[in-house]
Amino acid sequence: MTAAPPLSLDHVGFMVRDLDAAVARWERLGFLLSRRSPQMGKVPGESEMAPWASSNHCAMFEQGYLELIGITNPENFNPWSRFLDRFEGPHITALRCENGEEAYKALSGRIDHFDPPLQRLRNAPYGDGVREFRFRNIFSQDDHYPEGRYIIIEHQTPEVIWQDELMVQPNGAIELAELVFCADTGDDLLDRLSRISGDDALDTEAGGFIELSGGGSLSVLSEAAFGRRYEGASIPPRPAVAAAVIRVKDLGALKSLLADNGVTPIIRSPNSLWVSPEDGNGAVIEFIEA
Repeated sequence: MTAAPPLSLDHVGFMVRDLDAAVARWERLGFLLSRRSPQMGKVPGESEMAPWASSNHCAMFEQGYLELIGITNPENFNPWSRFLDRFEGPHITALRCENGEEAYKALSGRIDHFDPPLQRLRNAPYGDGVREFRFRNIFSQDDHYPEGRYIIIEHQTPEVIWQDELMVQPNGAIELAELVFCADTGDDLLDRLSRISGDDALDTEAGGFIELSGGGSLSVLSEAAFGRRYEGASIPPRPAVAAAVIRVKDLGALKSLLADNGVTPIIRSPNSLWVSPEDGNGAVIEFIEA
């Protein structure tokens, strides 16, 4: 299968109820987060975009980023209720395209239940002020994807969020390298991911793997395989994103930072360590050395 155009791993969105506590957890892992940004979008009964109940912070890398979404204005419409009722953790998988219309045309030929590109904008933190952040999203239809929401995103003003000072991460993070899903045996999640991404899937003994032609990768593990890779971690809901793999410059420096912050990682190999879902805001966060 050949993607036309290729997609890359853009970001993963974590959802939590207590945003302040979640920010503190990620800061203990050495992530520098952007300033808080209120979210807005479609609201039932409103013709124009309106403020939502949620706000976000992002940990920006040279390639990709982590998004942390939490409830800050509960009196407003909350579009994330169904996800938070399922569990707190990663619910959004976002792949990046160059052109939303071209990506949607190709996507529609591979798989159903995605909406056409939707123009979005909001004021995003920029330096000491704000700038307009513009993008187009192709959303999956939630009823058809139990593992979470997919977004194919066209960044129209990427410079607004990829600010140089935000990409200097204290823990040395430089790339969102992989998302690891967990699914029950017999679930066709790997096939869905292949059709969404436009890239061929490699079946493995543990589950399956997709190397995205635009950069980054997606993998699917059974419950047993997840338990072997992340021995001792709590078994995640299934199907769902269960781990985010972050590439860092220096694992030794990261180990020292985590120790200073009172976080005890699990050493998976000389080139890999991970922290528990309790420390990672609902999913394993694995760090690998560049």
